[in-house]
Amino acid sequence: MEKSEKKSARTLNPEKISANREKILTTALTLFTSRGFSGTPTSLISKEAGVSTGTLFFYFKTKEELIDTLYRRIKEEAAKEMCRGMDKQKTTKAKIWLLGTNVVEWSIRNHAKLKFMEQFAHSPFVSTSAHEEGMSNFLFLSDLMKDGIREGAIRNIDPTLLLSILASALTGLVARASEIEDPDEREKIVQDGLDFIWNGMKT
Repeated sequence: MEKSEKKSARTLNPEKISANREKILTTALTLFTSRGFSGTPTSLISKEAGVSTGTLFFYFKTKEELIDTLYRRIKEEAAKEMCRGMDKQKTTKAKIWLLGTNVVEWSIRNHAKLKFMEQFAHSPFVSTSAHEEGMSNFLFLSDLMKDGIREGAIRNIDPTLLLSILASALTGLVARASEIEDPDEREKIVQDGLDFIWNGMKT
């Protein structure tokens, strides 16, 4: 980055800094999901975001740092939305039902973010530390399975297997619910899907 660009970036007010950073992240999300990591040069990200390449590198030193930041942020957001309100639920069934509802609602509202998570779940372009940090946000799911088994609410089988099956089932439910425009019809599909999932898990 040229000295003038560095000085200019440093003298921006906090609101402008935040706005530029968000524009870069939002643009990167769109481009990474449509063109892939290798097909998305930083020059294109900066052009589409309406900032100079030097400004982009002021916020993110490398493209790898940019995608790691995006990965961590989306994983954290998704996990928070998934467990939203679960602490107020009394039973394992109610928690899993709310979890499923939250997953579907967030996924439908955030199609690009969901696609990004699926696309880069095992990508070598995301650092090991970012993968580990991202997955650490979902440790509550393992605890949910173990608590359900201990309470006798769900089948006493390997918790990791249970979680894998639940994740696959919810992925399928999201895919089907996303195809439906009518709110009432979508709601019925979601409820039927969650009922099917729960019946397969309960003791």
